[in-house]
Amino acid sequence: MTAVLFDEVMMVAAAPRPTVAPAPKRTPRPPLAGGDPMVDAASRLLSIPLRHLYAALWRVGVIEVTA
Repeated sequence: MTAVLFDEVMMVAAAPRPTVAPAPKRTPRPPLAGGDPMVDAASRLLSIPLRHLYAALWRVGVIEVTA
């Protein structure tokens, strides 16, 4: 049986750490109508169920879409 002694220690340069770039800041959207914020919020909340209703009526065949 043979034992080997490694006497030399090599210094390895540390890998450079990647720098994290900050995320770009989003610019706020200008209001579409510039009106009442409550009306804008209500229209946003009601537009999604309305789209679902139109999609359901289209699938059933009540609404016919022609181009």
